[in-house]
Amino acid sequence: MPKVSEAHRHNRRKQILDAAIECFSHRGFQRTSMDDIIRESKLSAGAIYLYFQSKDQIIETLADERHDREKQLIQQSLSQGDWTENLRLLVRNFYESLENSAERKERRLGIHLWAEALCNPKVLRLIRRGINQPVKLLSQAIGEAQVDGLLGKDIDPEAAARVLIAMFHGLILQQAWDDGTDIESFAVVVQAMIDAYLSTESRRRP
Repeated sequence: MPKVSEAHRHNRRKQILDAAIECFSHRGFQRTSMDDIIRESKLSAGAIYLYFQSKDQIIETLADERHDREKQLIQQSLSQGDWTENLRLLVRNFYESLENSAERKERRLGIHLWAEALCNPKVLRLIRRGINQPVKLLSQAIGEAQVDGLLGKDIDPEAAARVLIAMFHGLILQQAWDDGTDIESFAVVVQAMIDAYLSTESRRRP
């Protein structure tokens, strides 16, 4: 039997996950079956089950990969040195990602999972894991800025982190409902709000 290369396995796995994203983003989690994913992937059932044993396993894999990408994006954006510029870069990177059609399709899948999490404990654990990680990273960065005197200590770091994430999630919802949502204008407003707060904090410092 010929040896299957790592590149081949990677491409097959990606082919399956792409098919799953296509199905989940349009039909939702409950209305998508493994048979739907098999048809969309144009692979045999045996090829699919060689990589994934269930729909739940596919969902968990997609969620884990997204969480890893978001973690890297946050860490890279906040590692440049200057707090203000880091925050601007983070906002820009997150909102620019929504200009990508493949990214928007994945975000539609995320919305379906948000709804599913209300009645599915397993999916709820995935969603919480995806929220808790960026909350932790952002909270830590905000707390460090407070220690350095760059931000006032009158706000709770975790609450501030959750507000930033909530603004991003709100746009994801609006974009899913109306694909013509002006991403750039939204990002400009968010940045203006952040700049106004930072400016106020700067004037308050001695």
